[in-house]
Amino acid sequence: MKNSSYSEALEYLYSLTHSGIKLGLENTSKLLEYFENPHLGVRTVHISGTNGKGSTAAIIESILRTAGLKTGLYTSPHILDFRERIQINRILIEKQDTTELILRIKKAVKKLDIPITFFEFGTVLAFLYFKANNTDVNILEVGLGGRLDATNLCEAEISIITSISHDHTEFLGSELKQIAFEKASIIKERGTVFAHIPDEEIFNVVNSLAQDRRASIYRLNKEFQITQVDAKKGHQIFDFFAEKTELKGLKLPLMGHFQAQNAGLALAACNKFLVKSDEYLIRKGLEQVQWEGRLEVVSEGPMVVLDCAHNVASVSNMTAELCKNHDFSRCFVILGLMKDKEIDKIIEILSDFGDRFYLVQVNPQRGETPERLKEKFNKFNNIVQVSESVPSALQAVKEIAKPDDLVCITGSIFTVAEAKKCFKNDKNPSNTGNSPHNSCLLYTSPSPRD
Repeated sequence: MKNSSYSEALEYLYSLTHSGIKLGLENTSKLLEYFENPHLGVRTVHISGTNGKGSTAAIIESILRTAGLKTGLYTSPHILDFRERIQINRILIEKQDTTELILRIKKAVKKLDIPITFFEFGTVLAFLYFKANNTDVNILEVGLGGRLDATNLCEAEISIITSISHDHTEFLGSELKQIAFEKASIIKERGTVFAHIPDEEIFNVVNSLAQDRRASIYRLNKEFQITQVDAKKGHQIFDFFAEKTELKGLKLPLMGHFQAQNAGLALAACNKFLVKSDEYLIRKGLEQVQWEGRLEVVSEGPMVVLDCAHNVASVSNMTAELCKNHDFSRCFVILGLMKDKEIDKIIEILSDFGDRFYLVQVNPQRGETPERLKEKFNKFNNIVQVSESVPSALQAVKEIAKPDDLVCITGSIFTVAEAKKCFKNDKNPSNTGNSPHNSCLLYTSPSPRD
């Protein structure tokens, strides 16, 4: 299959983004039924929540794959390549398969004469790909909400709710109880639920849904616990405790206490999922977890961290983690935000964290302008400047940053994606050209072990 065919197929798929976000199951259900319901008849783990869904999915996938299962992983959004969303045994779907499936689904959409969104189309594509390759288990991340998300047509035996906080309030409501209801509505009849919900009032919403559906529910810090033992650059050590299970000194190559909490959810789910849990394989699976763009160290001296934090809760987690476990002299923040976020609250948090800010425009259709962001920074005593792009911001930082400084690139997955492209080019000099803006690697890259 020629790359031009792949490019054309992908261009069609991206054209569906113009239809926006339309929550509902009817059209996806019709399309899946047309393809004889490829999403049914396979063991499934379904993950909902405000933050931590993708990380939890990646941890579960790594453990189950290490245990010998053929895993289908469906996550969103992607950072650089659409195919990141659909993987089997952590290998991206091939371009040829992507092209063929897009054409098949496009033909079916036309025949059925139904409107379809980008996410609905991608979900059907994932189910078809997993079915064709006979996966043993599918690990699915909810796109938005839960109740009316296209992934909720699956028949998951295990549901996970990672966290509940404000995000996408225009779709899910402004009240946390309503958001909890939407996200907890992935719980299936007689299924098993693992949740990290510290707030009793919010937990009661989830628990009530579980009881109505006769599902068993297990709660982090109640029926199972994690304790962070040590945190270092690039990884952390923690202990996991549950009924009849005690695992000490577990190594996770993801930074942040919140990632240990995600790992706790993942471990509890895998203990339930696997008929026989092998401690060696669980440890090995954890140690091999990969999840980019979440407190990801991409350069050292100064340390450069990429994080997709895009709402108040995730920005709070990110800043707290970096301040607690890392020593740095000054902090330079390269920031791009979407218009639909709680921008004022995010800026208030970041203003206490950063010393100098470089504001960039990402995703012109949905992104807030750097000029508007700068206006909102005016009430704080930070040094703020507008940059024309992420590469130009990195170049500006490079000219003044010292080895003991921290550079944090955050605010949106789009901001991180632009930075990833930049660092990718630096590691492949043939792509960089002669522009100084292409030179983003500040000092040296971390070793693969880091």
